[in-house]
Amino acid sequence: MRCGMINRMISGRFNQSVQDAPQSQVPAVGAPDGSDQGNSLRKVGLAMSLAMVFLYFSMLHMTLFVVTRGMIKPLYIVGPLAIIGIVLGGGIPRAFRGRPTFYWLAFLVWMVLALPFSSWKGGSSLWLWGYLKAHFIMLFAIGGMVVSWRECRVVMSTVAIATMIALVTVRVFGRSFSGRVGAEWGTINNPNDLAAHMLLVVPFMLWLVLASKSVVLRLAACGGIAYGMFLILASGSRGAVVASVVAILFYLIRATARQRGIALLAIPVLVAALLGVVPQRSLDRIVTLTSSSGDDTTDTGGSSASRMYLLKTGIRFAFEHPIFGVGQGMFAIYEGSHGTSVGGYRGEYQEAHNSYVAAAAECGIPAFIFYMAGVFSSFRLLNSVHRQSCGRPDCHDIRVTTFCIQLGMVGFCTAIFFVNFTYLYYLPALAGLSVAVFHAAQAEFRSRSSVSPAPQTVYPVWHALHRLAR
Repeated sequence: MRCGMINRMISGRFNQSVQDAPQSQVPAVGAPDGSDQGNSLRKVGLAMSLAMVFLYFSMLHMTLFVVTRGMIKPLYIVGPLAIIGIVLGGGIPRAFRGRPTFYWLAFLVWMVLALPFSSWKGGSSLWLWGYLKAHFIMLFAIGGMVVSWRECRVVMSTVAIATMIALVTVRVFGRSFSGRVGAEWGTINNPNDLAAHMLLVVPFMLWLVLASKSVVLRLAACGGIAYGMFLILASGSRGAVVASVVAILFYLIRATARQRGIALLAIPVLVAALLGVVPQRSLDRIVTLTSSSGDDTTDTGGSSASRMYLLKTGIRFAFEHPIFGVGQGMFAIYEGSHGTSVGGYRGEYQEAHNSYVAAAAECGIPAFIFYMAGVFSSFRLLNSVHRQSCGRPDCHDIRVTTFCIQLGMVGFCTAIFFVNFTYLYYLPALAGLSVAVFHAAQAEFRSRSSVSPAPQTVYPVWHALHRLAR
């Protein structure tokens, strides 16, 4: 009798101790890490952040604003809610999990320090405030609110679907710039800017083709890729053509042998088909890639000679004002009164038409160093994840994701050598995405090393393409 009671007591205590002991359980695939799991404030902030990402990349907020004559301003509602969610949901400290955040913060701090030395303090303060409230916040919206691999996939899908909305917007509301295709408003209201935007987001639609299980989404993404490439050519942007070549070379170097073979067959066919529908004006401008004639007055920067003048002038301003520059957003005004008369180009009151040179000339060489460090550190994080995933068959989805993001970064970072995207949301958003992807992927690597990957269902229609893509 006593022995039975003792045995039950010992058994009960042992079971209780096992329940109280810390469990070394493997987290579920795609589950957030640690205390972030089940954080309702973070989830609300994430929802608002994703809505903001969608509005920016789709340009839907600008479309609604113009179509309704200013009556509907969705970003005025989503933006503040996203900021509140980021702050209350712990997004700010969480974004500092990666070095890119520190570099971009240093870039912002240097802009603040350079403000008192601006050639026009009032104008630079407006630029700084606009960058802080509407563009820099994208770093924390993604890098601080996305904590799991499943949420990384949601971000990728959001950008891809937003891109398809943007394509529809351009198709419906686009206009011709002397034969060149461009949008009507937003950050892509110039043909060159539109092409740079497409170079970044087209690889996100490629990711949708490779990663989505929905046949409808895949077909829509394939159409979006074709139309996006058409817009790049129809924009007549010579810089975008250079960026496209760099992106294709990166694809051929980084892709698998089968993917490389498919691309070598598909790209020439697609380009040949697109050349038949691209406006002749755009084609004529593209073939004058090395022309220095000044007869092209329809472009933002004028002729190639004007672009070269602005490039040299920007470099000169950077070395004349190496610490704090001439003031954020003040290149055009400062050039109008301080430019050197060369070939009649002085006083153009034009922007630098080079995002990197603008950072150095307007904010100083230290700001330029932080700017470049933010770009390279973002790419390095993605490259690290890609290398880790290449040797693991169960991490094919991670490899495809990092490959597509890097492909977009390569094309975009080449394209902005020819456009003014210095203070826009693109690079902070990519930095936040790189931080989120890196840390989510590390959790996936740990969990998948202990859990056998579940078999994936491949639709019969796509079975052959799926095998080739792998």
